[in-house]
Amino acid sequence: MDSDSAAAWREEALDHIFAALAASETVAANLVFKGARVLSARLRDEDRQSLDLDSNLTTAFLDAYPEREHQLRALQEAVELALLNYFPLQDPVRYEVAQVRVKSKPTSRHPWGWDAFEVNIGLQDHQLSSVVGIPRLTIDVAAPEVLGMDAVSPLHVDGHLVAAYTTPRIAGEKLRAFLTSLPAYRTKLKGRHDIVRVKDLFDLVRISRQAPVADTPFWRVAAQEFRIACASRFVDCDGLASFSEQLGVTRATYTRDKTMAIISFDDAWSNLALIIGLFEQLAVVPFEFPLPVVNAQS
Repeated sequence: MDSDSAAAWREEALDHIFAALAASETVAANLVFKGARVLSARLRDEDRQSLDLDSNLTTAFLDAYPEREHQLRALQEAVELALLNYFPLQDPVRYEVAQVRVKSKPTSRHPWGWDAFEVNIGLQDHQLSSVVGIPRLTIDVAAPEVLGMDAVSPLHVDGHLVAAYTTPRIAGEKLRAFLTSLPAYRTKLKGRHDIVRVKDLFDLVRISRQAPVADTPFWRVAAQEFRIACASRFVDCDGLASFSEQLGVTRATYTRDKTMAIISFDDAWSNLALIIGLFEQLAVVPFEFPLPVVNAQS
């Protein structure tokens, strides 16, 4: 299977995975969904492929399973049961669960409690029984985050309701995620440098097309969610200057990604500048969230 075919297959298979999880009361009660797939559902557009599924655990899940090993086992059982209950009901049955494996991220406890899991799913596709190289699917399950009052609302998925991030919260997270991929933040956390998240700039244009930056009520909520999200991960923002770190690398990385050719880098950057300019007018930025002293010394 070539890379384009694999991407298309993952996109379609993840639609079924999302539907299976939404149909599970246990999964729906313990996960809050977010990311590019939720954004596409909120915007009702398909301008960008989403090749994984992003979520956060709820605090209720952690209260029910305080031990890490119990969390892993409960998550694996819930996801596996959701898929095993869902796929046999298809007519005709196309997918069969080959394997569900949950692993911890990181493997040891995170110093600030940002423990997460990665769910890897292997499916057999009866329509492609002779095809070699069927890709595995991934669900990222992050630790609970502090959320504003307008951060989560119900989302319809294949006739079921799940808790999912609202578009303003996703906008705030896109801004934070971009900053966390730049050297200043990676150095602050003494982590490895990452590939700059240029797709977040692309997605912010998609959001702005439906909620123009002049729509101050929308972006006022997004600004507050941006600040809340940054506070929970100790992300600093000094205005557009923070986003401009290694701007040449950002431009080159964006331009190389042909999946984003429908929105030019100049348009994406101009849109970002408008958003951050508004946040400055709203006195939301600049801000700084130092690392806790006890952890910074450990």
